[in-house]
Amino acid sequence: MVSTTELLSRGVAALNAFATVFLLIGVFRIKAGDRAGHGKAMGWAVVTSALFLALYLASKVHLWVALHKTNVIYRPEVGLTWDKLLYYIILFPHILLAILVTPFVLRAVWLAKQDRLAEHKQLVRWVFPVWLYVSVTGVIVWGFMEFSGSLAAAAQQAVK
Repeated sequence: MVSTTELLSRGVAALNAFATVFLLIGVFRIKAGDRAGHGKAMGWAVVTSALFLALYLASKVHLWVALHKTNVIYRPEVGLTWDKLLYYIILFPHILLAILVTPFVLRAVWLAKQDRLAEHKQLVRWVFPVWLYVSVTGVIVWGFMEFSGSLAAAAQQAVK
């Protein structure tokens, strides 16, 4: 049976994956000259990212209540290995960039809604790749946790 910890984690990863898909559709739509399609896709990217944040925070509350932890640790049973190093090399910029890009995404949306498209375009030249990186690496981070057994191990601790 799937634990709440694993279910929440999978939901967070799924929302990151959906955000990635919507971001890519959005960029392809604008490159094709479809401003309306771009707006819809990017709107869905914002919605899925907002849902991601809500579910991510819910998962943190669950970890605290169920496990008395703030995080699930990647492979705590081993020392520093190549995969653990790679995991942290991906994780740390993911977290930092996720925090930093959020207000700029909101600014980009606001500029588009205000029809200030020159400023919007100038801002999204760097905001879009960062947002895409954060979405993709969010799924990769989840993959490390899921397929290493770290999530299942953490869930088992809640049962004990």
